[in-house]
Amino acid sequence: MLKAGFARLPIAPPLGITITGYYEPRVAKGTLDPLFVSATAFSDGESRCVLLCLDAVGIRQATLDGVRERIGKNVGLPRAAVFVTCTHTHTGPEIDDGLFEPDPGYNQRLEKLMEQAAQAALDDLKDARILAADGRVEGISFIRRFRMRDGSTRTNPGYGNPDIVAPVGEPDYQLKIARIVREGADEILFVNFQVHPDTIGDCMGSVELFSADYPGFVVRTLEGALPGVKAVYLNGAAGNLNHVNVFKPDWDPNGGYEHTAHMGRAIAGEVLGIYTKARTVESERGVRFAETQLPAPANKARPEQLPLAKDYVEWHRTGRGDLIPETGMGITTLVAEATRMLALADAPDNFLLNMTALSAGGLCLAGIPGEAFTEVGQHIKGHSPFPQQMVLGISNGYEGYFPTREAYEEGGYEARSSSFKGGVAEGVAGAEAELVRRLWEG
Repeated sequence: MLKAGFARLPIAPPLGITITGYYEPRVAKGTLDPLFVSATAFSDGESRCVLLCLDAVGIRQATLDGVRERIGKNVGLPRAAVFVTCTHTHTGPEIDDGLFEPDPGYNQRLEKLMEQAAQAALDDLKDARILAADGRVEGISFIRRFRMRDGSTRTNPGYGNPDIVAPVGEPDYQLKIARIVREGADEILFVNFQVHPDTIGDCMGSVELFSADYPGFVVRTLEGALPGVKAVYLNGAAGNLNHVNVFKPDWDPNGGYEHTAHMGRAIAGEVLGIYTKARTVESERGVRFAETQLPAPANKARPEQLPLAKDYVEWHRTGRGDLIPETGMGITTLVAEATRMLALADAPDNFLLNMTALSAGGLCLAGIPGEAFTEVGQHIKGHSPFPQQMVLGISNGYEGYFPTREAYEEGGYEARSSSFKGGVAEGVAGAEAELVRRLWEG
């Protein structure tokens, strides 16, 4: 008999630590809305696992490997049974995403909270069945890469830019839900959609305030509308998606905290619309989990490129960005590319990426350790034998962007900043699809 448990704890970062999500360091001055870790445990009587969902931008794989190992040891699970995913909010605390120095004291406390949440969820196991449904949400997620009149490809070229020809790609508008209905306990509701949580912008200084961004509004809206339900927002493959409609009308601010609420409520509204249409998926398959590693060649710079890369990073760090020969997102692209070049100068020629998945009955969660393009998520979902397949980005690692092979030829922020050579997205998609198939076959 399938069982499921739930727990949620506030992770309350202290003021004064770094908020991450941009290439500019920001010191936390307050909180717009609270941040949490939500834990969902599954058991079939023999196998157990736990999913931890954090309101955070991401945590590097090397750090999470140790965290998952220690949490697993303390709650009686193997590392592969401890699955950690992040919503990717750009207004959360620096934990360890590789940009800024984390606060060791806070990270130790956060790991303890994650462990406590995992144990509480395992202690809360109740008989459960799973229902699933799919929906569609348009108007809040957009391709952020555009082909320009000069033949180049640019990421976030700006509102109403007359040089835009067309977006490069199509968003994935699919929304998935899984209702985990428990006997004598709150229902757990998984919501899986894909778009960057970077909506707040410089609204009333809010980039220096902690916020769960639109995923927080999804959770709060659903729990307010559905008494006895605990919602968990699971962000999908959103590496080339964001909330910015470059063709917006003048009356639409398309950003700020009101737009954050709009996005969360749009997603929640579709969930409410399909909620009672969810149908039971089989649960006899039990609880399974698996992990494998994918070799990925490093995207190293040529030695002659490093001196200019050092200059770009130094100019940006010291407030001399006007020396960088670009404007707007172009500056961010050059700085990100330069940062990647310097970071990989002494790195190995190949990396190993954690490919992870867990399943409970007919529900499967595939974990990608970074920001995969939406095509990767669609491939995994399209090749899954499970009745309900969800794809989760920023899971069990945060190793940057996984652009499609074509994106490396086109250019743009994601490919130029990626730590990996072209082919990484196709490798991730294939490895995850194979891992999912293995779970299905047992």
